[in-house]
Amino acid sequence: MTNYLHTTFGSQKVLQTIIEQHPHNELLLTVDDQDQTNFQLLEQLPSETSVFETPVSYQVLAADGAKDGIRGWLHFTFLTLPSEEQQAFIKQWSNYQNQKLASVEGLITSELLQRTDERNQFAIMTTWTVRDYYTIWDTASQGPLKKYTDLASRYNVRKRSYSPAAFTKQQLR
Repeated sequence: MTNYLHTTFGSQKVLQTIIEQHPHNELLLTVDDQDQTNFQLLEQLPSETSVFETPVSYQVLAADGAKDGIRGWLHFTFLTLPSEEQQAFIKQWSNYQNQKLASVEGLITSELLQRTDERNQFAIMTTWTVRDYYTIWDTASQGPLKKYTDLASRYNVRKRSYSPAAFTKQQLR
């Protein structure tokens, strides 16, 4: 079954209203670690459609880890890949994710994502029990992302980190 990750951005008040309007949906409200006024709402489900009016939607190409929803501290690495490099990257990341990343301490989930509207846009979403585990892994990692981060301007590599937003009525696990 193919899963999709849908995200939308806005103020905490606006996104909290969406959560309240959809109490039966599993939505996670997060706050940008670099800009505490920037909030993101996430929904993952096996549907290409979302409750969000203007979502940024991704198809999950590969996933490993917990299967009971998104939780924890989130890190995204975004990159742009030319079509001739996409299949090799997907294969490299999927192998790395299944063989090496799965045993990293503190990792909850790892997902390889591809935007549904811009197929050359990819993201790696990892979730962690705490940020420190990501920092340790990122410092020591020689995984398949290194090639792309070393050539960040060529692949338009961007990184963003999000923490679960406090004081919301979202479902905690």
